[in-house]
Amino acid sequence: MRKNIIAILIVIIMAVILSLSVIVLFKADNIIISGNEMCDENVVKEYYTEGPLGDNTAVIWLKDKLGLYEDLPFIREHDIDITGRNTVKIQVYEKSLIACFYYMGQYIYFDKDGLILETSDKQFKNIPCIEGVSFSNFTLNEKIEVANEGQIDAILDLSELINHYEMKIKKISFNNNNEVTLYCGKIKVFLGNRQLYDQQIASVSDVLKQAKKQGLSGTIDLKNYSRGDKIILKQ
Repeated sequence: MRKNIIAILIVIIMAVILSLSVIVLFKADNIIISGNEMCDENVVKEYYTEGPLGDNTAVIWLKDKLGLYEDLPFIREHDIDITGRNTVKIQVYEKSLIACFYYMGQYIYFDKDGLILETSDKQFKNIPCIEGVSFSNFTLNEKIEVANEGQIDAILDLSELINHYEMKIKKISFNNNNEVTLYCGKIKVFLGNRQLYDQQIASVSDVLKQAKKQGLSGTIDLKNYSRGDKIILKQ
């Protein structure tokens, strides 16, 4: 009987030593996050290391293999690579959001096809917000619907062009005449009402980048712009 008790105690002690060894030896001291632009690095890191022993490389590996990690908002998938006993590399792939609109305290984000992907109480950098448009549907994973059907093509076209030219546009505003104004830092760009805005956006994109670098402010009127016209910033 005494021998059995001693054997059980030895097993328990060995299990405790093994557990402590795993905790100490496999602590994830170096967690490298990549691929994130909209999501804060600390938020991503905290999510993948939360819970009991969450900052342990063995636990992180096991949870990933068991599919216990759900993707964060704005992240469609991830890759986790254990590159050392104490090092974890987490590559995240964010959703392709091109614009949003604000409704009842929430920013509603959609992709290039007008599909609503996420909602948040924050407006993320480099994602323009649409103003002056009445939306009739904002259901997650469904296409946005606007009261004025003629606006949807302009919204998607403009958002795609802005994304393509990597322009830092804060806001896209429509007035009652369906005329468009872009807001880039302290600069307003009047585009007017057109079916296509590709020439205007292509021509003004570099001008805005340079103006923003120099801290300039003012307005650019492109309502009557034709290819080759000189672009003037009125300060």
